[in-house]
Amino acid sequence: MSSNEQQPLLGSTRSNPDTGVSAWWASRSRDVLSLLTVLLLLGTGLGIWVYGTLPTSDPSAHPHEYALSTDNIRRHLTKLLEIAREHNNSRSVTTGHAASGSYVLSQLEKYGSCDSYKQRFVSPVWTVTQPPTLRVREPYRVDYIHETDFELMRYGGRSANITHARTTVAARACAAKDIGDVSGRVVVVESTKGCSLFEAAFMLEQMGARAVVFVRAAQYKQPSRMRVRLVEWKEGDALMTIPVLSVTHSVGQVLAHASRVDIETHSQIDEVETFNILCVGRTGDPRNTVVVGAHLDSVRDGPGINDNGSGSSSILEIQLTLARIQFAPHNRLVFAWWGAEEDGLLGSRHFTHTMARNWTNKWTPHEPRVEWTDIALNLNFDMLASPNYIALVHNGTHAPHTTRTGSQRIQRVFENYFARHQYAYEVTDMRGGSDFLPFVQNGVPAGGVLTGAGEVKSIKERLVHGGLAHAALDTCYHRDCDTLLNINIDALQKMSRAAMYAVSTLASTVDLRGYLAGQPEF
Repeated sequence: MSSNEQQPLLGSTRSNPDTGVSAWWASRSRDVLSLLTVLLLLGTGLGIWVYGTLPTSDPSAHPHEYALSTDNIRRHLTKLLEIAREHNNSRSVTTGHAASGSYVLSQLEKYGSCDSYKQRFVSPVWTVTQPPTLRVREPYRVDYIHETDFELMRYGGRSANITHARTTVAARACAAKDIGDVSGRVVVVESTKGCSLFEAAFMLEQMGARAVVFVRAAQYKQPSRMRVRLVEWKEGDALMTIPVLSVTHSVGQVLAHASRVDIETHSQIDEVETFNILCVGRTGDPRNTVVVGAHLDSVRDGPGINDNGSGSSSILEIQLTLARIQFAPHNRLVFAWWGAEEDGLLGSRHFTHTMARNWTNKWTPHEPRVEWTDIALNLNFDMLASPNYIALVHNGTHAPHTTRTGSQRIQRVFENYFARHQYAYEVTDMRGGSDFLPFVQNGVPAGGVLTGAGEVKSIKERLVHGGLAHAALDTCYHRDCDTLLNINIDALQKMSRAAMYAVSTLASTVDLRGYLAGQPEF
């Protein structure tokens, strides 16, 4: 122990002319620090007591929020991670999704208050087993670098080994009359203005092309990995069989003057049966149904605990909590765990289109029917616990005109929650990227909350929301590190309670259609 630590608390009575004020402070610093500590503790306690009396902390006024257990949500997440570990660290359609669905169903059957079942559909699953190669053979030899110079586009055909193939350049590729004979050739496409990538590629395949290479515009420095598939694909629709590549603009200029190329790809497309899980409430007005959804599947490359175990576990615990507290909704609640979201929103699209567009559905006689005209709104929860999160609310202004007012009213419900708790939040677009899209595209208003994916947080955002500037909101987005360690518990609690508030509020609204149409608030 040092000599300073052996000094008496009140100091010595001996006079020392060389020390002065510093000696006085040394002798009394512990008293001062102890007093400051006591004052800090008293202030903290007072702050907690005052905060508990403010409108921001109101368990009696909003009991459903506070009945929701974050610990229980975390237990669901733990189970989903265990399932992923048992299925090659993934819960995708072909790995752990089926087991994840069995877990959700088991929980609903034991503790839920709904009739639950699987809605089955078919999803195309595209898999790459080895990196592709692209080589110019004539008039000179150039080997290109995968992911830097070129990329095999998603759903871009099955395995192929093409050698010494002649090339043809198509300035436009939306009409056969603009192209000419492409039989047996690799077609280098410079523009698809007026049609989709799939429409252009599939037409060229039908015309006998061996492969298609799309050239990116000069402003893009990386090749594209966009899907080359019908956006609203359903069972029976066509899929590409020949390779479809994307190259940078500079590579495209070289290919335009090449006479022969080699292309080798190692990929496959399988059509597999998968499912949504639907949990149809037994009480409440079915003519004003509230659909609460979150996708259950992950990408193939990771366990998906934030994306989207956080959303699917939250709505599971919301359903179980409402059952436990015997919540009696005025409007029927339907909870949905979508499949194949990571393959292009295929589960939610199947659910909406079987009713709104009369797609073929695999109903069985004992399953409770949900009619499209009964659905008043959709709430979507996708990624609620990003580690470097920003609390985000979907901006209903971005919804199509037919659903804009209703979506804005749903947005207001979430904003009421954040304002009441004095939580910082921002609005974000709802133009695509998650399962609300098929609803708003087919006339049903929607809304939701999220915490962000690969977007980078700015310095300004850090000052408002905390966390790290110049870092992604979720650095493990679509990666194998999206585990429990990637979950921000503070975000999970805030956002799951926001979800519970919106679900219970809208389920309790007497004139729900009137509110969504813009009538005065509940």
